[in-house]
Amino acid sequence: MPEGGAFTATEMVGIAVQLEQNGQIFYLEAAKRAVDEEAQRLLEWLAHEEQRHEEVFREMLPPEKEHRPAEEYAGQRSEYVQALLEERLLPSEKVIEQALSLASDQEILDFALGFEKDTILFYYELRHLMGEAQRPIMEDVLAQEKTHVERLRRLCRRCAR
Repeated sequence: MPEGGAFTATEMVGIAVQLEQNGQIFYLEAAKRAVDEEAQRLLEWLAHEEQRHEEVFREMLPPEKEHRPAEEYAGQRSEYVQALLEERLLPSEKVIEQALSLASDQEILDFALGFEKDTILFYYELRHLMGEAQRPIMEDVLAQEKTHVERLRRLCRRCAR
């Protein structure tokens, strides 16, 4: 855990890059396993989206002055962020293993939906650490992530029929 009990914006952006890389790996592997053509196309599109988001985060310049956000108690934000990351920030081989362990399109889509929701929660935390110049970028990424959730939910409903 970072000294001072909270992540800095630079650390959080680094985590965001890793999340997007993990998402891309997962979606590419899951697309290979999906049976439904629409699910395959959506998963491939999501992999492309994750790559675009990774590039967006890599372009974010670290703030000139790092600050740690206010907390009600020492380590509060770090504990919350760590809880979000425990299942999602895995080495790439573990992400592939996870994708291979899912037995059906429905399981793949359910996992993807959970991944996207956790990512949104993480990015809301990241948004609080960004400077004014980066906030519109974060709002745009959040809007795109919400679109991912909407598309996954629609497909989940269709596959559940």
